[in-house]
Formats: sequence, C-alpha cells, structure tokens
Amino acid sequence: MSKRELKKDFLLEAGIKVMATRGYNGTSIQDIVDAADVPKGSFYTYFKSKEDFALAAIDMVAEERIKSTKRLVNDRSIAPLARLKMFFESSIPGCDSNVNGGCFIGNMCQEMSDSNETIRLKVRQMMRNKTQMIEDLLDEARLDGSLKSTVPSSLLAEFLFNAWEGTLMRMKATKCREPLDAFISTLPSIFGI
Repeated sequence: MSKRELKKDFLLEAGIKVMATRGYNGTSIQDIVDAADVPKGSFYTYFKSKEDFALAAIDMVAEERIKSTKRLVNDRSIAPLARLKMFFESSIPGCDSNVNGGCFIGNMCQEMSDSNETIRLKVRQMMRNKTQMIEDLLDEARLDGSLKSTVPSSLLAEFLFNAWEGTLMRMKATKCREPLDAFISTLPSIFGI
C-alpha cells in the first residue's frame, strides 16, 4: 500500500469513529480532520466532500466485514447452520464494545436514506450483499437437510437480516447486549432445530 493510500485509510478510520458516534449530520469535516490530527486541506486531497468521505467510509467498513465474514461463511468444514450462527455471533464483540455506536452501516441507513439517494443506494447494496450470504448458507443447510423451516431461503434470509439490524438498533437504544443474546438464542427455533 502506498503512503498516499495509508494516509487516506488513516483519515477514514479516524473519521469513521467520529461518524459512528455522532452520525453523518452531527459530524463536520473539521471533526474528521481533528480526529485524524491533520490539516483541513488534507481532507480535500482525498475526498471531494463529506458525502464522498461517507461513501468511502461505508466501503471500508463493508469491505472489512465482508472479508472476515467470507472466511467463516466459506469454511465447509463447519455445518452451514453452525456457520450462520457464528456469522451473527462474530458480530457481537464489535457491537458489544461499541454499545453507543451500533452498526455503522445501519446507522447510515437510518439517518441518510431519506435525504441522500447516493448513500441510500450504497447502503442498500452493502445490506443486500450480507443478506445474500445468509441466503446462501440457508440454501446449503436446506440441501444437507439440516434446515427444517419451510420458509423459502430468500424470505428467511431477509427476515433474519432485518431482525439482526433491528437487534442492533435495540442494543443501541438500551445500551446493553440483551437484544443480541435474545436474537442468538432464538436462532435454533427459527431454523426448526
């Protein structure tokens, strides 16, 4: 990675931390550069606007999550439903340690979907990618006979992902992990186990 790319990533990482807790509208470009301890002009070296920064931040967060998730999802030595449960459980530590922040991409969706079409479409695609991973695991479980639910995999994947996002929102509102624990403990009955 070039020095320029490292600086851009550093600025993104610092800005994501701020935006995750203050939101898009509550974060200024000045807040981002202050968090990174760089001059304001540095921001414009890498980003045209705050919207451009937010799109790059969504990509960065999604890419990191997809990389770690794909390793787990593609590990065929583990049963598909076990991988699906691990898929959700692996998100708990990151969420639990940031109870005030919740899910960065989910937060962007909630805050910006009505006011910024570009961000809405970016977030929609990221969420669709996650839902597709869930659907693929459900299809695999259906093929090996471990998924007993008669609900089509596409609908069940939508339900699970939507329930997961709701769980993260509730966790943020209550500032505790009880909604996460309830979600994980309910999975076996949803799968028909």
